[in-house]
Amino acid sequence: MRWALVLIALAIVTAPAGWFGAYYLLGRDTATRADLEQVSTALRDLTIDFNNLRQQVEMLERRGVGGDETITFSDAPVASDSLQDSFAQVVLIADRREVNEGMSTASPSYLTSLFGPPRTDLTQDCQTMTNPVLSGMLRTENVGPINVQMLEPAIISLRQVFKNVEIFEPELYARIRSAGSLCVRLIRGSDSSVSTHSFGLSLDLNIDGVTDTLGDDRTQLGLILLSEFFQREGWYWGAGFGREDSMHFEVSREKVEQWRRLGLLPDEAAVAAIMSGAAPAPQ
Repeated sequence: MRWALVLIALAIVTAPAGWFGAYYLLGRDTATRADLEQVSTALRDLTIDFNNLRQQVEMLERRGVGGDETITFSDAPVASDSLQDSFAQVVLIADRREVNEGMSTASPSYLTSLFGPPRTDLTQDCQTMTNPVLSGMLRTENVGPINVQMLEPAIISLRQVFKNVEIFEPELYARIRSAGSLCVRLIRGSDSSVSTHSFGLSLDLNIDGVTDTLGDDRTQLGLILLSEFFQREGWYWGAGFGREDSMHFEVSREKVEQWRRLGLLPDEAAVAAIMSGAAPAPQ
């Protein structure tokens, strides 16, 4: 059984090589429509295979397969140097408007309707969050490869995301860098629209500290690989925005609603009580 686990781990580690090949082909200017459709199909198949293999490993670990012998991913071969070097490679995002299937954005207007504005006098510059409902849940903590300032449920979720990345893509994990989390401000160039970063439920990431180019429909391969880990935890990837923003990840509307049902975020009655001063802010 040990060798079976090693083979599964090897398949998981090497699966991203297929991703890279697919995205490299997609980025070729000479590719035909048939080529693109064929590669897109192959990419989806690789994603399914990757998920299936990972689930099998998790199931075997839960069952304690192997008796007293501990099986860890350190037993598995590491990614090749060429694959590690490709994490920062900029590639075309296939079917980017479909990457968040089954999820929707928790827009600033939606979040404002739930919790009120993060502060009343927003500008283009980052400012302090003054909304007592939100600020009471705000934390600054380490979540693995980076430090963030976000709402507590988002921090807990991020730790799980990055723990999975560390297990299945340790080389990628070591190269994750933050490009910012909480920033209470208006959207750049707007005098009224609130940035999604204002609510403590969004963050920007990159590979090796290289900022992604906004709106070019391309991104670093490492961010494509990361997106699957985030999506499994209910995070919406900014590659699917009308204007591509692939370094951006935010908690989906569905996840926000789930957290409210579980009592991890205050419901309407609790928000009203806190805003009126009838109840203390979360601590």
